[in-house]
Amino acid sequence: MAESIFKFWSEMGPTDKIHPRDRSVLDRVQHGFDLRCLPGCFGGPLKTAPVVLLFLSPGFSPVDLIVAKKPEAQARIVEVRKGRSPLAGQDEHESAWRWWTGRTKVFGPWEELRHKVSTLNICGYHSAAFSDWGLLAALPSCRVTLGWAQEVLFPQAERGERVVICLRAARYWGLDKKQRYGVSLFAPAVTRGGSMLKTDEHGRVRKQIVAAVQKAVGRN
Repeated sequence: MAESIFKFWSEMGPTDKIHPRDRSVLDRVQHGFDLRCLPGCFGGPLKTAPVVLLFLSPGFSPVDLIVAKKPEAQARIVEVRKGRSPLAGQDEHESAWRWWTGRTKVFGPWEELRHKVSTLNICGYHSAAFSDWGLLAALPSCRVTLGWAQEVLFPQAERGERVVICLRAARYWGLDKKQRYGVSLFAPAVTRGGSMLKTDEHGRVRKQIVAAVQKAVGRN
């Protein structure tokens, strides 16, 4: 049975930059992660969110270094890891807010979505340009995320209990060229930045996804 993703991340303290189970791997290999940032593989109310967006890893902004030193941000990351906090607002982490609102504006106002949408990354460590593909299999944190997604989250989406949309690294999530699995597990064609393509070829699936999300969050 998959290990609880919430229990796993609760093993970190508010100022920790490396999960204790990942430390031995990261000590052995060269990597491109910026370990001055506060790590975490998910944002938003993942325990209850009717919509979950799948990505690869957090990007990097100089703001992340500033945020990591703030006691209020350190306290907030502890709450975020419990899986019930809303997605970051503009006053909490402006660059993170700009990033997630840019990818969800098609679904509705961000003030509503932050309480109903969650983001989930395979990897919880920040990097300016992800290049550590081999570590997705080596890092215990990544294995926990993928195991929980495969055994808990994806079956929920296939049954229609949640809407799950893969917006990055579909093959690493265990998804392929098929754009819909079951009732509401989607893997649409996307840009490298995680935005759904709008071309006629992919427009039908995009419309299905928008409709499914708006229904899930109570907008239609």
